[in-house]
Amino acid sequence: MPRIDGHDITLTNPDKVLFPDDGITKGDLVEYYRGIADRMLPQVRDRPLHMNRYPDGIGGIAIQQKRVPDSFPA
Repeated sequence: MPRIDGHDITLTNPDKVLFPDDGITKGDLVEYYRGIADRMLPQVRDRPLHMNRYPDGIGGIAIQQKRVPDSFPA
């Protein structure tokens, strides 16, 4: 379980393949974002959030998430 800024993060299905052509899993994607966070976060901080979600992987149906849920960190 990743620990970020003192918070334990629950990652469900880390072995779920999101990009089948490349074999990239959800866990791989999380580790990639952790690796680039120091450079990426200053670029996206205080900008509007729009997220394309692919719950069944990149080959599945996309969900457009435009509203920030109450559970989203500040």
